[in-house]
Amino acid sequence: MAMRTIQKKCTAACLVAGILLSFMAAIMLYQAATHATIVDESPHIVAGYSYIVQKEYRLNPEHPPVIKALAALPLAFQNINFPSGSSAWISDVNGQWQLGTQFLFESGNDPDSLMFWGRLGPILITLLLGFLIFKWARELYGDKAGLLALVLYSFSPTFLAHGPLITTDVGAAFAFFLATYYFIKYLQKQTGRNLIWAGLAFGTAQLLKFSLIILIPYFTLVVLMWILFKDKPMGLLSVYTLKRVGVYFGKLILLGIVGMMLVYPVYQYTVWNYAPDRQVSDTVYTIGSSPFGPVADAVVWMADKPVLRAYSQFFLGHLMVLQRVSGGNTTYFMGEVSSTAWPEYFPLVFSLKVPIALLVLLLMSLGVVGVAKYRKYKIAIRPAGNFVEKIIKSWHVFLEWGDKYFVEFAFGLFIAIYWTLSILGNLNIGVRHVLPTLPFAYLLIASAMREWTTSVLATDGISIINKVRTFVLNIFRRWMRLSIIIILLLWYVISSLSVFPNYIAYFNGLAGGPDNGYKYVVDSNLDWGQDLRRLASYVEKNNIDSIKLDYFGGGSPSYYLGDRYERLDARDENQRNGWVAVSATLLQNGRGVATKGFTGETTHYNWLNRYEPMAKAGYSIFIYYIPY
Repeated sequence: MAMRTIQKKCTAACLVAGILLSFMAAIMLYQAATHATIVDESPHIVAGYSYIVQKEYRLNPEHPPVIKALAALPLAFQNINFPSGSSAWISDVNGQWQLGTQFLFESGNDPDSLMFWGRLGPILITLLLGFLIFKWARELYGDKAGLLALVLYSFSPTFLAHGPLITTDVGAAFAFFLATYYFIKYLQKQTGRNLIWAGLAFGTAQLLKFSLIILIPYFTLVVLMWILFKDKPMGLLSVYTLKRVGVYFGKLILLGIVGMMLVYPVYQYTVWNYAPDRQVSDTVYTIGSSPFGPVADAVVWMADKPVLRAYSQFFLGHLMVLQRVSGGNTTYFMGEVSSTAWPEYFPLVFSLKVPIALLVLLLMSLGVVGVAKYRKYKIAIRPAGNFVEKIIKSWHVFLEWGDKYFVEFAFGLFIAIYWTLSILGNLNIGVRHVLPTLPFAYLLIASAMREWTTSVLATDGISIINKVRTFVLNIFRRWMRLSIIIILLLWYVISSLSVFPNYIAYFNGLAGGPDNGYKYVVDSNLDWGQDLRRLASYVEKNNIDSIKLDYFGGGSPSYYLGDRYERLDARDENQRNGWVAVSATLLQNGRGVATKGFTGETTHYNWLNRYEPMAKAGYSIFIYYIPY
């Protein structure tokens, strides 16, 4: 199916796609204008600004520069004060957190304006991903399928939540999808020009997030699939097969070289003013105790070599990510707190954080494809006699399907690889971590629903009366199936709009909605500090003179609350009265059950269990009034 590419001129479908993306842009712009700075944004935006203006890649090297630089680009043309005299900039190694707070809230800048302008770059990346999803789905399956995939994307609570934030999660999803698009296009038409485009897409991906290193084993497996399904070797271990593997792997290396050639000038710009001796000392400080000794030593060695300094900083980021993944992170999950991952974390969080209608569409797609292929399989092997003949015939059926549905096989392979790595990894950082798999799932749903609505009952070899009856039945089946899909899409859209503009806190009905989400997970699934400005509005509206706050986020409570703000210490019994507010992440981490060897304190907010919150700022900051 995927190889029978559908090429059409842009008609009404493109107009509808433009409307959908415009609506998505409006929702994200509203959030960009109203959300407080979330946890990761302050270091990201100050780092991006330092790359462009200072040309020094000293801040936040654990992420590639492009998303941060793109966010900071509008600021480079404004009169912005950069805290270049701060010790966090002058002497600290990667003083990103302190400098980010100083840049936004302590340097005479308007933090709300900086954040709004900074969020325009990530919004643009999010819209580009939507365009690419529509484009590829339309090329593969037609206009209706393209719009179906785009509706699932443009009303996705998760993409709407993270699209307007200065983080790398949506950028990673865009990068995986872009690189896969151009790589498969290259395999389908293996020209030098397409190889260069695939290499440039691969290089772009490496500049957006370090997890894109997964593309190397993924592309390798896709190539092996191509040889198996498309080149159809007579023997899997034949000389011909080995030659084809050699040719393709040589081209993969060329593709990688093109990509790394794109990486170089971007990193070279960002280390232009980075003193070589300082780069060496910072690198040693950061990865001096790395468990990846020989690689770390090589990165340190490259740090002051004029031609290699850019690549040293590139590989430094990879090592930092590997160190973080192996170290884990403190997470609240279903009443427990641990720094060790739960294998059931991502499946459960996914089932609670996406609309139920999407879960139904996923199950329907699996059912539609499974039933249809099982029936065809049974027909195909019917002539086979003994067990060996059935095995041989089954293998031939598999090869035929791999040829016909190669792109879908590639989509499924990526989803399987990424989910496996996520479940086996030691970072439970939220549903945002599996965002890259969703665009591929949307296309697979579009493919399955297209097949479901276009399949018809055969009319060959039956009487005229039965042909008429079958014709009417086919029309009825088609409209019934279309109606089911439309109802599910309406449910999906309404479910998404119901939480506007609090998309970070979206939970579906299985979790009891966003009001109950904190019982399952917090952090980026619910509370990233986005509701600080809403808390300030609540305090102002209710004439609250003083409020004790324990805040989790990237905003500044003293900036928004002024003299009304008092820092809450959960362990100070003298503060347990009056107006009290606590971010959900800190609240749940302070009243969960320590498990799996976690030794940190998790009981310091148990005293709040005796009280019900008066209100919430958004869904993430709990507000209490405790009588004196």
